[in-house]
Amino acid sequence: MRKPWLGWGMLCALGAAAQPEPSLPAAARIILERNCAACHGAAKMSGLDLRTRSSMLAGGKRGPAIVAGRPEESLLLRAVIRAGELQMPPGRAPLPPGEVEILRRWIAAGAGWDAAGGGTEAGWWSFRKLRRPAVPEVRQRAWVRNPIDAFLLAGIEKKGLRLAPAADRRTLIRRAYFDLTGLPPAPERVEAFVNDPSPDAYRNLVEELLASPRYGERWARHWLDVVRYADSGGFETDLYLRHSWRYRDYVIQSFHQDKPYDRFVQEQIAADEIWPDDLALEGSHDLAPEKIEHLEARLGTAMYTFGAEEGESNMQIRKIRHEKLTDWVDTTGAAFLGLTVGCARCHDHKFDPFPQRDYYRLQAIFAATVEQEIPVVNKMQIRARDLSYWRILRLVELRTAHELL
Repeated sequence: MRKPWLGWGMLCALGAAAQPEPSLPAAARIILERNCAACHGAAKMSGLDLRTRSSMLAGGKRGPAIVAGRPEESLLLRAVIRAGELQMPPGRAPLPPGEVEILRRWIAAGAGWDAAGGGTEAGWWSFRKLRRPAVPEVRQRAWVRNPIDAFLLAGIEKKGLRLAPAADRRTLIRRAYFDLTGLPPAPERVEAFVNDPSPDAYRNLVEELLASPRYGERWARHWLDVVRYADSGGFETDLYLRHSWRYRDYVIQSFHQDKPYDRFVQEQIAADEIWPDDLALEGSHDLAPEKIEHLEARLGTAMYTFGAEEGESNMQIRKIRHEKLTDWVDTTGAAFLGLTVGCARCHDHKFDPFPQRDYYRLQAIFAATVEQEIPVVNKMQIRARDLSYWRILRLVELRTAHELL
């Protein structure tokens, strides 16, 4: 059965949610990263850096932030419980008592800090290594049809909620149509599904919708939004991007082909490097299947030709070039890493583990890249089109004249 790409993201999210409880040092790190890192990370306000154990022991202008084994003497703990002049985090509500207790126990236990694990492993869930979660045990086992149901039901039972009644077939077909195609089903299709006695009726319906051209058109829109697809370059000039539609169709076709996500990513980032080919496309109407495959893959790299085009002046070539590189790096980070790496253009990222030096290392990868138009049809096809163009135009004129009679 073909599966929508959305399922991949759902499974990853469920897997992350089922991670085991972090250790005491990891839990303390999470609290500090969430509440303190913006000011006392790379910015080192008041000279204090809370990203490593050694820097916390060294402290800042007010002295050591922690005294290992003695929480009552630790400036960090006094600040978060607001026992003195310092009240952290400033301008926000105090930390919940549970988080304060974690910090107290952590300092009392010696303020251990797993430097080998790094802040990303112990901190925000999306930076941890992927692990296959154990499927939770549930009381209403008869309701579970797949592992995802078990995770959902475990959360429902934990909160003491009741399951909603099973949807009838009219509701099911409407949900399936709107989810997969964004369009309502025709009345006759609804009646056919409602009266279908087959136990596989719903499975067959899903297969039918996944094979529909409307499925690719609907779900491609989400990816096109991510990579800032447009038919023009914006700003006052709003330059028309006359070939942008080819990338749009490439994305739609990728959904129709059920293309693996890793291949989809490779084609957009580096198809011209991974599958190099002579794309002169001369001499014959027929092209080798391998050449066609390589050509279609290279259409993916058009992702980097979108974005705002500053076409007012060519006098600042270096500035325009730098803005282009910046756009490529920011889009790569957002689309494939899920990170707002653009913050690191001017300074180390305030929240994500992405320093400024890594931003420009990533930008250096694109430094030798230039935009270039590549042919998608050979000269024989162009010649055939030129010869038939006037005949086609004549047929259109005759059809229009017939409709006016």
